[in-house]
Amino acid sequence: MKKIQTILLLITLLLPASLAAQGFTALWATGSAVPNDTQQLAKLPNGNFAFKGALNVGEVKVMTTETYQEGVTQFLKPQLTDSYLINKGLNYVTTKDASQPGWVVSFQEDYYHFVITPNDKKLQGELFLPWNELLIAGSAFRNGADNTEWKRDNMLPFVRDHEDPYLFTWEGELGIYNNVVEPGYFKLEGQMTWGPRELHPYQHGEDILDAQQVCIGGNDNKWKVTKNGRYRITVNLYSETIHAELLPASSYQTQEVLGISTTEGEAGTPASVYDLNGMKRASLGPGLNIIRRTDGRIIKVAKRKI
Repeated sequence: MKKIQTILLLITLLLPASLAAQGFTALWATGSAVPNDTQQLAKLPNGNFAFKGALNVGEVKVMTTETYQEGVTQFLKPQLTDSYLINKGLNYVTTKDASQPGWVVSFQEDYYHFVITPNDKKLQGELFLPWNELLIAGSAFRNGADNTEWKRDNMLPFVRDHEDPYLFTWEGELGIYNNVVEPGYFKLEGQMTWGPRELHPYQHGEDILDAQQVCIGGNDNKWKVTKNGRYRITVNLYSETIHAELLPASSYQTQEVLGISTTEGEAGTPASVYDLNGMKRASLGPGLNIIRRTDGRIIKVAKRKI
């Protein structure tokens, strides 16, 4: 009986400390590599913490208070010595010893991105470079799926902004259609196949009109369309945000022209021309082109080889 009481006492004493290690309310990055000395990490809906921004050559330490408080502040110290910030997932341990080493940053860059996952006690870091393309996949648009599966080859491309490579825009019809698997659902892919680059909502079935944040990777959750119509969806990969709006019928005009032999004519006066990968073109190219008109409208124009 005494042995059981001792075990229960130990559990009582150790459990709060264990929960505290997993239940951070906020985290900050500090150290010689951090501009302005200290920056707060963003807390994500899934309980993880993320940093995006510039870092200098030096060291990054992650701590649980905005300023160091002796005996109170915990540091998320790499479990291995000489651990680099750019990694595929390294374990950390918590310590109150401020002299313990942090994470090594070996070169200056403006687009560092690292994520703390408290449940796994890991830090994963990378250089967050722009994606070459972004595509919508699913059953929420016509021919995107049949009654057994989503059609990988029928994904529709976003247009990448020519000034901000992290910004993508898509405009088109979305709705709930019959005789398809998962009617009204979709997700976003960073290539013309399933993974590895994917964007999902944090909660499965989130109404796209309510969506504000995207989860890079993670669970295979999908957005849901609840109203049929023409949508404009804007995604900022760097800020991990998404915005969708349902366009009134009077605000858009769809035009699809076949057999164009010149760069003028039915295509009108384009402000920008893009291929299906969202890459800017100097002029209309053979095949399907995405055109942003000077009046702000986005149209698709197909040009046949002569």
